[in-house]
Amino acid sequence: MRKRLPLILSLVAAGALLAAAPEKSSDKTFSVTADTIEGCSCPLFCTCYFGPSADEHMCEANNVYQFRQGSHYGNVDLSGQRVWVALDLGEEWHKKPGPGMPTKWAVVTFDKKSTPEQRQAILGVLNAVFPVKWEKFSTREDSIEWHDDAKIAHAKMASGMAEITLDKTTGPDKTHPTVVKNLQYWFSNSNDGFVLAYSTHHWDGDNKFKMEHRNGFTIAWTAKGDVKPEAAKVASK
Repeated sequence: MRKRLPLILSLVAAGALLAAAPEKSSDKTFSVTADTIEGCSCPLFCTCYFGPSADEHMCEANNVYQFRQGSHYGNVDLSGQRVWVALDLGEEWHKKPGPGMPTKWAVVTFDKKSTPEQRQAILGVLNAVFPVKWEKFSTREDSIEWHDDAKIAHAKMASGMAEITLDKTTGPDKTHPTVVKNLQYWFSNSNDGFVLAYSTHHWDGDNKFKMEHRNGFTIAWTAKGDVKPEAAKVASK
């Protein structure tokens, strides 16, 4: 017992140090899970998710996100918040995939019900999951409708500026949609799989586009990390 006593004491001391170590404050971290309705200009399915294989101008897209209950950025609650990102990744981004890759433009539309603090927090999440360089970036506000069921997903802006409808595909088993798993969604930590669909969507902003029977999917992804104090400021118009 005497021989084991020093070892026991050292283990007790180590345990005390671990217990005393301060946990990261929740106001300095973020954790979100977002349901997504997404459509782009690619054919079904996006080759870019498998590496820098695209050899043409891709991709113009409408990405619509709704944060699940309990999602937060620092001490800002994002439960139920919606945000719409219309974008064009341009011609060069797929040649240099990764943080800081060059992209063309993006317009972030916040839901009218979101507060300035929530908008700031949402930008922090978007900057973490999509760490790209936009040649042109702006924000605006609108009312965003959201619907997603087993066969159809649909989102629409009240102004009519953008709308997206997804018709989910099925394989041999007609009772379940086709799902691609074990595939990374941007810089999120995890996801439950890409539920494939054909998309019809449009964007009527300064850089208009309209797509029919193109690539689309729904997906729920989770992202966690540290709050960045230098997150972009909201400049809604």
